[in-house]
Amino acid sequence: MRIDTLAEWFLSKNPQLCGGYIDENTKLNKLLYFSYLMHYAVTGRNLTDDKFEKWDNGPVSREIYKKYRYNNLSRFSDTKVDIEDKDVLEFLEIVNFVYSNKTARELSEETHEHSIWIDAEKNEDIDFSKIAEKEKCLMRNLYATYAGMDFDGMAMEKISGNIYYYDKSNLDMSDEVVSILEKMEPQREPMFVENINGELVFL
Repeated sequence: MRIDTLAEWFLSKNPQLCGGYIDENTKLNKLLYFSYLMHYAVTGRNLTDDKFEKWDNGPVSREIYKKYRYNNLSRFSDTKVDIEDKDVLEFLEIVNFVYSNKTARELSEETHEHSIWIDAEKNEDIDFSKIAEKEKCLMRNLYATYAGMDFDGMAMEKISGNIYYYDKSNLDMSDEVVSILEKMEPQREPMFVENINGELVFL
């Protein structure tokens, strides 16, 4: 499997990234980077043989950047991309679920805190074997939290600036529920909301 296939999968899942703009190219690269980061943190192996370089806006695959900007990769969104390796697919699904709601700037700023980006020289290849323990723990915890989740059964709603994830079979996003969520204080991170015995529970 090559990084092109992974990029096409993210584009098919996020057609809003197919406008051909620099910010969209940046965000696509960050979704790919987090996939590589999580895969290495959990398995100790590179996701593919493709490389990421240290650029000013964070880790970037030069190959994907060029194909997106100059070779029409940005127009890929209509075709469903099948990832036959179910283990790889799970990493992609988790990263997409956790990070796709963030902006290119937010994702870039997060990567600027990673030691493997900080310690690399400009345009040098990122060495995933040097991931700091803090980043490994974060990626492993995210994987442990979301592994096995039925992402097709999940939905996302943005209300009054807050992002809520919920299981469509558990919660009906009715006018009453929306009214309650509209009154919530601003939250920095997305939240899960569940209906437990008629009460809204936030995780």
